[in-house]
Amino acid sequence: MVDLLVRRDDLRVVRVDPGEPARTEVAAGTVQFVVERFGLTANNLTYAVLGDRWRYWDHFPGPDGWGRVPAWGFGRVAASGVDGVAVGDRFFGFWPMTSRVTLEVAAGAGGVVDRSAARASLPAVYTRYLRALPETGFPPEHDDAAAVLRPLFMTGWLLADQLAARDWHGAGAVVLTSASSRTAWCTATAIRARDDAPAVIGLTSAGRVDDTAGLGLYDQVLAYDDVGALPVDRGVVLVDVAGDTAVRAAVHERTRDVLRASIVVGATHWTRAGGSSGLPGPAPVVFSAPDAAAEGTAASGTAAFARRLGTAWAAFATDRVPELLRFEHVTGADALAGAWSALVDGDVDPRRGLVVSL
Repeated sequence: MVDLLVRRDDLRVVRVDPGEPARTEVAAGTVQFVVERFGLTANNLTYAVLGDRWRYWDHFPGPDGWGRVPAWGFGRVAASGVDGVAVGDRFFGFWPMTSRVTLEVAAGAGGVVDRSAARASLPAVYTRYLRALPETGFPPEHDDAAAVLRPLFMTGWLLADQLAARDWHGAGAVVLTSASSRTAWCTATAIRARDDAPAVIGLTSAGRVDDTAGLGLYDQVLAYDDVGALPVDRGVVLVDVAGDTAVRAAVHERTRDVLRASIVVGATHWTRAGGSSGLPGPAPVVFSAPDAAAEGTAASGTAAFARRLGTAWAAFATDRVPELLRFEHVTGADALAGAWSALVDGDVDPRRGLVVSL
């Protein structure tokens, strides 16, 4: 039994607690899940960095000063007190980095929803658990891809959908920072899949320019030191995955007269994240995937919206993921703690897809 905790004021400090014991019976209205596998990506680091601001720490509260970093992956029912939820059923959703977790849930169409008072005010996208069946879009051969990339792809797809609904803010180019990150890969893929897509330009560190350009996901890839080469002859939208205030400021300065929107999506450069007051051009706005999902659902209907997203994900998982990632399985508490430390230190090759089992 493993329960990984992270110091909320120093993400480099972790501890491992015993976690929940296995149960054969649980209270009515609750289900104990075995967390089978989850992905470990820069997205998890973003959850920790923004844990207070966006209430990510509230999903699975830890002891005073400590937090459970949420992760996307698969859970299997070990004990159930809910009609319609049977032992052995599998679900995809938002879990703590732990061996077992008991949730208060209600069964519904397509899965279960956490109905606990503690999570009632949190975004529904994080409290809904989907049945993981081939017919619901979860073929077993895509389990690793779903754990590592499905939530990142959803973020990128939702952002592209929102930008398209706004006619790209009238821009002729979208600039993505941290272009070597998986969130940026997914966003670039989703943007370029649109018939009316603007050019997609990636910014990354000098040592990763060639490899990132070789992915074939961007129209152009530049080093951070080459921000001066960004276009100023057309409108530009900045999608900031890095969260690096210096990089953001440099892009704002270069494109100050043509910048149409500045959208903050992540914090892969979390040690250099900070405020953005006083920048020329539009003020940076933090992208909210739950808000974008609600907007898209309202525009096209729940079923149609889900079908579009599911179709796009299936194509990406089948056609592109095998070219982009090699999956590696991380097993046990010590291996997870080491992988988390490497992630915090920025020492994880984006071409490695870490899938954790405890």
